[in-house]
Amino acid sequence: MTESLRHRGPDDDGHFEDATASLGFRRLSIIDLAHGNQPMSMDDGRLQIVYNGEVYNFRELRAELEALEHTFHTASDTEVVLHAYAQWGTDCFRRFNGMWGLAILDERAPAPRLVLARDHFGIKPLFYARHGGRIVFASEIKAILQDETFPREVDEQQMYEYLRFGLFDHNDGTFFRGIRQVPAAAFAVVAGSTISESTYWTPRLSEDGDARPEAFRAVFERAVQRRLVADVPVGICLSGGLDSSSICTVMAQQLHDHVRDTESLGDRLKTFSAVFPGDRIDESAYIKSVLDVTGADNSAVQPTDQDFIRELEAWVWHMEEPMVSSAPFAMWMVMRLARRQVTVTLDGQAGDELLAGYDHYPYVLLRQLLRERRYGEFAREAWLLRDIVSPLVRRRLRERGQRVDVAAMLQKSFTRGRKPPDDDRVADDLKRRLLQDFRTYSLPPLLRYEDRASMAHSLEARLPFLDQELVDYILTLPRTAIIHNGWTRAIVRQALHGVLPAKVEARRKKIGFTTPEFRWYRRQRAVLQSLMRSPAFRARPYWKAAAVAENFRRACAGEVEESMFFWRAVNAEVWLRVYIDGKTKALDKHSYEGGFVRRGDRATAAKVAGGDGLLDGARLNWGRHLFLEDRGRIWARFPLRSSLIKPGDDILEAIAGALERLRGDGVDVEDGDVLLISEKALAISQGRSYPIDEIHPTRTARVLSRYVSHMPTGIGLAHPTTMQLAIDEAGAPRILLAAAAAAVTKPLGMRGVFYRIAGNGVNAIDGPSSLNLPPYDKWATKSPVDPSGEALRIAADLRQRTGRRVGVAVIDANDMAAEVFASVGVDAPSVLAMIADNPLGQSDEQTPFGLVRQVAPAEVASPPAPERVPVGA
Repeated sequence: MTESLRHRGPDDDGHFEDATASLGFRRLSIIDLAHGNQPMSMDDGRLQIVYNGEVYNFRELRAELEALEHTFHTASDTEVVLHAYAQWGTDCFRRFNGMWGLAILDERAPAPRLVLARDHFGIKPLFYARHGGRIVFASEIKAILQDETFPREVDEQQMYEYLRFGLFDHNDGTFFRGIRQVPAAAFAVVAGSTISESTYWTPRLSEDGDARPEAFRAVFERAVQRRLVADVPVGICLSGGLDSSSICTVMAQQLHDHVRDTESLGDRLKTFSAVFPGDRIDESAYIKSVLDVTGADNSAVQPTDQDFIRELEAWVWHMEEPMVSSAPFAMWMVMRLARRQVTVTLDGQAGDELLAGYDHYPYVLLRQLLRERRYGEFAREAWLLRDIVSPLVRRRLRERGQRVDVAAMLQKSFTRGRKPPDDDRVADDLKRRLLQDFRTYSLPPLLRYEDRASMAHSLEARLPFLDQELVDYILTLPRTAIIHNGWTRAIVRQALHGVLPAKVEARRKKIGFTTPEFRWYRRQRAVLQSLMRSPAFRARPYWKAAAVAENFRRACAGEVEESMFFWRAVNAEVWLRVYIDGKTKALDKHSYEGGFVRRGDRATAAKVAGGDGLLDGARLNWGRHLFLEDRGRIWARFPLRSSLIKPGDDILEAIAGALERLRGDGVDVEDGDVLLISEKALAISQGRSYPIDEIHPTRTARVLSRYVSHMPTGIGLAHPTTMQLAIDEAGAPRILLAAAAAAVTKPLGMRGVFYRIAGNGVNAIDGPSSLNLPPYDKWATKSPVDPSGEALRIAADLRQRTGRRVGVAVIDANDMAAEVFASVGVDAPSVLAMIADNPLGQSDEQTPFGLVRQVAPAEVASPPAPERVPVGA
């Protein structure tokens, strides 16, 4: 169990065992590096503690305990926590200001007991389960799952509330049946065969607090300073938003003033950021403004959609349960970056939930003012908040006609009889809504991401906005300290005026540590379609897989809303593959290289005759599954690599060479196979590709090309040279007619009119693109001549060479769409189904051919046998 948590504590481990309990611990050394090892004991070993986290007011508590004649032997906070329990029992927890998950074995009485406790806000995790007559507990679920006899079963109600309503981390259950978490601000006592839970803190709302900016600033500065105590380097994750920038500027000021404990910051404050150059979510300008004011050092990472797919399995493994979106992936990469220089970071989590940082909170305030009939204040705030509220209203109105029916994409056998979640969120009371989101709907999942992302990289994340004194203070503030005169987080802006950069203080829009989300999904649509069309995904009892894949295609095309349901289905599928299907106990060498694809294919290969051999012989393109299911059929698709096709090359010899290489990998051609031929490779071999500097566009071609949109998959006709090829191919009158018809019908929502008039020969013209291999990144290519005749010729040649009857299809495919130019021995709809995820790729894969084989009916797709991976592998 402890080995599975090595990432949480790589510096030391310890164990204790007696007739009552077994305790294990992994240590990430932060305070008193030479001492503080755990388990730690006192009272002749009758009290034992294992403890993850920090209690920041341990010095004050220690002084209080020393006055009560307690003696200490280390400088660690762990020893203070243990003595506090010895003195005050479970009443000690309400005295702590920090973050923790702990277990104390108390054998002082004849009947021993185990106390499990968690901090006020649930910053640090603590899970437990009953199994085999025992109580098993750990900081992460994966440690409990090391017991091979523990049943790995999905909590269907949690899965339902996640998929249908997008709820998660909103109760004390988990996605694993039988495993629950100790609630925030609570402790559980295990005595004999009973477990009882008690709450030690309940938040109280009022509006009688001191709303002076200087009062807030004093409490906030203490919250930041408390989190600097460490015997290891400390830095900060800086997003450029108001919360992290506030913390950063205060840290820099405290470092300048040589405040106590700033030694951990070194000579210069270290900051760590995620940037997205050229994307609308990029916050580089705000980050720079903070660096200019503070003089801090900055290290930045640029997460990409390729990183996201590559590390998806490892990320899901560490997060342990499905997530809201891909947004926390940026945090994952920032934490890894930070760990190279520091062991502790501060972060701005909870500021949005406490002080209304999200864009929907002004909408809640306005509804409250209407309910309270404060029409004058409503009018003033509505006007001043219009730049925040209006885009939200417009987006909701725009999406109303494009809504995806999530319920219709779920299997009725799964949803039938499910009870709806208890969702009591208010829409017209700002402070109540903030507290609900703080305790239930918004902050808990963010704390999970923060903890797992940081601890996955052996980094401790500390959150000043979750200082106990600060939270209790904010809960007493009047509403006008939170949103006032059109400003959210009003008191923060007022308190740090002159300290924050003016650019940050005046920020209106919330971004934070996030990713481009659906823009990433759109770029990686082929990879995600490959997952959605895999037999493993199609076999799940939760969703109608074909409907999910089709609606995702439509969302990528802009036909329906960019619903986060698609991410939830993807996340759930990867989670099922990692945690449920294979009963994985540790990551392997594939986990950081898109390993979820391999897991899905292995599930199908185990059920297909000769499937393992097919999988071993496949050299798949990035993110693509070998196996795809459609209409009761399962296909195996083998991309075929070849030498670079050049004008005048014999396409038959190129195909034969590619098939020979596949044979060398253990896969030979069989009757009924289908050979895929890229129309571009065929056209190049026919001499239909030209360097762009040899093409001389006319004025007509130059003018028309300006009105063509560049597509992510290539330049199409948006280049004068390719437009000239189109004019040469179809004639100027036809191209002008097609352009005019497209201009008239486009505002009506009609798509594809230009190419329907211009013809398929024009549709297939490819322009110069960085996606192409040199020299074709600077060439333009026409459609092939007589694709039907070429398909017949290729099929006959294959029959002569191999003795097999093989279907042939000439295709034009990219990550957005596909077209069949000609087919022999196979129908076009089947071909389109085979290549729905573009298995041949569209970049530098050098796989212009593919071999497809129907391997089995769809009913073979089911979860694989349990995988046994050595712990720590």
